[in-house]
Amino acid sequence: MLALLALAVSGCSGASSASAAVLDTEAATPAPEASLAPAATELPAASAAPSAGAPLAASPSPGVPLPTPAPGAVTTVPILMYHYIRELPPNTTDKLGYGLSIAPRLFEEELAYLAGAGYHSVSMDELVSHMTKGTPLPPKPVVLTFDDGYADFYTTAWPLLKKYKLGATAYLVVNFLGKPGYMTWQQAQELRDGGIEIGAHTLDHVDLAIQNPAQARRQIVESRRTLQQRLNAPVNTFAYPAGKFTPATVKLVGEAGFSSAVTTNPGQRHTTANLLTLTRVRVPGGISLPAYIKNLGG
Repeated sequence: MLALLALAVSGCSGASSASAAVLDTEAATPAPEASLAPAATELPAASAAPSAGAPLAASPSPGVPLPTPAPGAVTTVPILMYHYIRELPPNTTDKLGYGLSIAPRLFEEELAYLAGAGYHSVSMDELVSHMTKGTPLPPKPVVLTFDDGYADFYTTAWPLLKKYKLGATAYLVVNFLGKPGYMTWQQAQELRDGGIEIGAHTLDHVDLAIQNPAQARRQIVESRRTLQQRLNAPVNTFAYPAGKFTPATVKLVGEAGFSSAVTTNPGQRHTTANLLTLTRVRVPGGISLPAYIKNLGG
């Protein structure tokens, strides 16, 4: 139904500095369940008041709420994957960082399109509730996810999300909070209070596929426990660092109490069988608005 984003860039948490570059090589790991094959090269559309002069802004249509899924049915909802919202020149030597960075101006164009085209942002918990309990979703639902907890989510992305009345899910790396380039605990609390869904992204952004069981369990369990305790909020969704996992990792995520987990594998067709290996639509650096819209099926 919807064209998907080709993984042009590898890397999940890649910071521009040499010290942060080690965080990520975001090569997608094959999921235990079958995932949607990669598609073309572009992306999306959601809900709120469009900004004046936003290019290609579609006229809102009434839309129809998604029907209650039958057991085993496929639910098609794009889960968009963002990292940095910052300006980085195309000629930068930090190619990994560029591929993970969306300029604020382009990000606002994307949000204006989503709003004008009648998309409605939903949380991961709302998507799971729809798939497992039949809880209604609004017309044209979309999930906006942001990995790693960069400071620019708080300073740049969040104000724009509020402007267009869109929600989001922020996947936080616990031990990065408060470090240079990352949001603080106080900022994370403000996001929580402002309605941003908080997800866990491990303690240290390690490759879970190569950790021994005890190490992997600690990274998964303690990240959820710490976030829930420090932020006094439920943390029910998880993101695999760099998209790397094994069947044993997925089992540990389920045992830790998470109801959903996202990968970096491309796709937007979901079933209850892959709630712990959900696919996403990557938003790469430099993507054009027409390409973004194409990947949403707009």
